[in-house]
Amino acid sequence: MMWIAGTAAAQSSNVDKTTSAKLTKYLHNHRLPMVGAQISNTSSGRQLMLYGFVATDFGKEDAVTKSKRYLHDSTIAVVNNIRVNPQLKHLKRPPPSDESASDQTDSGAMPPPKADWERTLDETLRSGGATPSNDPALKMPAPGGPAPVPPGSTW
Repeated sequence: MMWIAGTAAAQSSNVDKTTSAKLTKYLHNHRLPMVGAQISNTSSGRQLMLYGFVATDFGKEDAVTKSKRYLHDSTIAVVNNIRVNPQLKHLKRPPPSDESASDQTDSGAMPPPKADWERTLDETLRSGGATPSNDPALKMPAPGGPAPVPPGSTW
């Protein structure tokens, strides 16, 4: 049992938290507000894990394209665990911001209300869902761990 805990701790220490956070912010600012990224350094090289939600298959592929371009690495191994949910198309977008809105925020005034998608993402993350480490529906192995066995299948 001790060996498993040590392995998990070693695996989590291989996550490049700084680059992961910067890439996630980049994706949020480039039309992928509900997508997150985690970069791990594994024995077989760097690995990019994408997770979260998009409305279309194009959005799922766009996240991979934008991530590789941001990282300047077209050969990085990608685990794409993004879920496509067409219902997200119907969520309201936040109103476009202008300079006066940023001036109000800088002056201490309340920021504008959150859009539906922002509330949905906040609630999902607050409840512990849609993160690479704790969403069983994503069926993701730990970095460097064994691949999951589909239900009803055997090795």
